[in-house]
Amino acid sequence: MRHLSGRNLPALDAVRAAGAFLVIAFHFGFSSIPGPTGVLIFYVLSGFLITWLLLREHGQTGSVSLKGFYIRRALRIFPAFYFYWVVVMALRLALDKPIDWGQAVSSFFYVNNYYQGLAGDHLRSPLSHTWSLAVEEQFYLLWPLGFLLVLRSRRGPALWLPAAIIGVWIYRSILHAGFKVSSVYIYEGFEARADHLLVGCLLAFALRRGWWPGFWRACCGHPALALLPIAGLGLSTLAHQRLGNDYRFLAAFVLDPLLVAVLLAQLIAFSDSPWWSWLNARWLRYLGTISYSTYLWQQPILDPVRRLLDGWPMASQLMVALALIYGAATGSYYLIEKPFLRLKERFSPAASAHAASFGRLERSLMPDAGVSAGSTSGKPLKNLVPPSEQLPA
Repeated sequence: MRHLSGRNLPALDAVRAAGAFLVIAFHFGFSSIPGPTGVLIFYVLSGFLITWLLLREHGQTGSVSLKGFYIRRALRIFPAFYFYWVVVMALRLALDKPIDWGQAVSSFFYVNNYYQGLAGDHLRSPLSHTWSLAVEEQFYLLWPLGFLLVLRSRRGPALWLPAAIIGVWIYRSILHAGFKVSSVYIYEGFEARADHLLVGCLLAFALRRGWWPGFWRACCGHPALALLPIAGLGLSTLAHQRLGNDYRFLAAFVLDPLLVAVLLAQLIAFSDSPWWSWLNARWLRYLGTISYSTYLWQQPILDPVRRLLDGWPMASQLMVALALIYGAATGSYYLIEKPFLRLKERFSPAASAHAASFGRLERSLMPDAGVSAGSTSGKPLKNLVPPSEQLPA
């Protein structure tokens, strides 16, 4: 396997595209498709890529510019989101559609997850899915500060990150089993989902610093092993469908992010393998690039397509919806996102002469993260595979 520094990893863009598809298909009405797993994939991937960026900047400069970080996130996320918000509100008013003003205002300020969670129910609307973006934004607000605190602590991330993850597991279990808190709150509340993002953060530290080499060698001994976490996620989905929220909140929300983290590491290790090189296809990478706008625009398109094409096979309806969603996302990406992405580069941390030769990681993560999975830079992932299988950068 090559070094992570200076190499492209389009397979991770394909993972983002897959996550977006799972969410769209689930929202469209294919209840057997694990849409919640798509959201979970975004969270783990966001935690991983954002933390990798912070580690890279800290390694190059000895510090992290909080001002620069927040400006880059704002330029990445806000333009497309607020354009979408204005269009949705204008159309709802013009067409005299019902508006949940609490949902509208809370989504504007990125706290819709708590509005919907505390209400316990909400109007399905073109803004109802913004709860997940609120979770992401709350992570971006808090994690850079947590990152610096963890680095400065005497025991460091090897202790505090696992402790925080386990703490969220316990907290969520108490909410569900002890206090019988609304399942909507547990599903959408930031502090009840923070472990999914923190698992991605832990993965970034582990790969950057070479933690647990024996474990990674075992996971990445053969490309076929990447099928195991995929199968595990599928079985977990079936278990949730049979066992309900007791399984989801007490087991799946613990196991699934760990499986996703292992899968991400495996896809990094095996991205050049014949088993997984198909994930490098340009069209998949493109769908990953526009996945933020894809996630934004799916909701106002799905329901009208279902109504207008009533009587068509569901699969055919979904194909039409996907074409419209990807078309809207393409327009949003090129007309709204991309100009601000170019502006964002002005606030990128200065790179050392050595690091300047490496590919830039930032471009456009998820419906959310503001980083691209398509290119990475930093320390080599030597411990992912046996030394005999490593290739020079």
